Amino acid sequence: MPEPATPERTLDPDQTAALAPLAALIADTVRSTPIHLGPGGTDRLTAELTVRASAWIGRNVLPRTPGLAALAVDIDQERQRQIAKYGEQRHQDGTGNVEDQKSAESARAWCHAAFGSGYGTWADVLAKVVAQVNAERDRARLRAALVQVAAVCAAWVADIDSRKPR
Repeated sequence: MPEPATPERTLDPDQTAALAPLAALIADTVRSTPIHLGPGGTDRLTAELTVRASAWIGRNVLPRTPGLAALAVDIDQERQRQIAKYGEQRHQDGTGNVEDQKSAESARAWCHAAFGSGYGTWADVLAKVVAQVNAERDRARLRAALVQVAAVCAAWVADIDSRKPR
């Protein structure tokens, strides 16, 4: 029985541009790798494509920060769990009010003082960046602040993972 047809998918110009170097690598590999007739004739091409494409993906797609790829897998698993439980969520941002802006300034001052006295913690840093998220109204700056929260969480997880077991 034939496999069901999959709908054609077209790439937008940004996707096409992002994949152009990989497409060029594949085309170059196909041009430069000999193919022999008979059984196993494409084995070398398959191996070359696998190695070159994997190396390209490792250099251009996967995170470079140690431990970040594993964390991304953990985050994806948690997001899949959330989606299965709650479905796709759509909510208002609910950020940027005056009280949140005051709280953000207070959290910044607290964090600065804590590290200035030598007692700063990851919890202080995270509280500060979360307060910055809550204070932000501008969508682009809100997104950047959320990315900063994710990066702080990633750094904290990396720190925990680097510690020797007690």
